[in-house]
Amino acid sequence: MKNSTITLSALLLIASLTVNAQNLPNVQKVSVRAPANIKIDGKASEWDDKFQAFNHATDIFYTLSNDDENLYLTIQVKDGDIINKIIDGGVSLIIQKPGKKERKDNASVTYPAYDTPDNKGKLRFNLFHRDILPKDADTLMLSNNAILAKNCKFIKLTGIAGTDSLISVYNQEGIKAASLFNTSKAYTLEISIALKHLDILTTGATKFAYHLLLSGATPLDPRKFHLRVPADGSQLTQQEIFDATAKVFELDARLSTPTDFWGEYTLAKK
Repeated sequence: MKNSTITLSALLLIASLTVNAQNLPNVQKVSVRAPANIKIDGKASEWDDKFQAFNHATDIFYTLSNDDENLYLTIQVKDGDIINKIIDGGVSLIIQKPGKKERKDNASVTYPAYDTPDNKGKLRFNLFHRDILPKDADTLMLSNNAILAKNCKFIKLTGIAGTDSLISVYNQEGIKAASLFNTSKAYTLEISIALKHLDILTTGATKFAYHLLLSGATPLDPRKFHLRVPADGSQLTQQEIFDATAKVFELDARLSTPTDFWGEYTLAKK
């Protein structure tokens, strides 16, 4: 009965999330003034975990907002595969300067980023697809967040004058980023960038185009791929090997393929 209750709760949660996503636009439609208590801490509590859009190309909930000093991006992901995709490959918020979308000098902030290529591909969280008891949720959250704190320490920048290409999350540049899991296994990522870095705004314009990009996780190296031997020591049939391998590489393609979308945002005034 206990397992049935847990499964039912999970199904109800999934149904609720699906309905919520269906009720939101694919791309944010409105300007949003950031709440006075906003913090870049990986929590969406100041938003009551409610968002302005759910983008189907990237499978993320998100809100863009601003105050007089900063532009804020808050996203939340509830799909374990997409979470792993983001943690490995990062989320890039790209602010388009006037002209073609392909301009290489557009201001871009990517988080998380890594100081060496060897650090990419190491973080994979494998507990999203099974039910857990409520009493274990805090332990799981704390464990996952400790892993994030240890490994997700850098922000990558391009097109921002006077800044290094890779900076610590503890910096004095007016650029912040953080991410955390909550007890529902949802992953929240926040980025803020000082408006002074967006020279598109120095012209007096308040409307701009933005590009949100999930670059994708590190692709699986086929030379290093090996199926696990069943715990009971039995041998897999050729068909079972084929089917299992196909599923692994199908998932790998989902994680490693870049996804993105464009939108427009007008700075919200007081």
